[in-house]
Amino acid sequence: MKFLSKHKRAVSMLFAFVMVFAMAIPAFATGEGGAAGDINSAVSTGLQSVQSQAMSLIATILPYALAIMGAVLVVMIGIRVFKSVAKK
Repeated sequence: MKFLSKHKRAVSMLFAFVMVFAMAIPAFATGEGGAAGDINSAVSTGLQSVQSQAMSLIATILPYALAIMGAVLVVMIGIRVFKSVAKK
């Protein structure tokens, strides 16, 4: 029990990986071509769609995130400079 409490995240990730792998084996056990090829093309198409949507989202959010991070950086540097000048 001590092992599980100390390594709970690793054990849960390992369990999830094993379950996904175990569920994928029957799906690809159809032999040459057939349903396995259909599953491969469906997964490939789905992943390409997710990739294009993620890149679109990143391209939309990036300018705003950079502006916010720049403003935060300017404020932090400004506070640091003010503190160093105020001490003297």
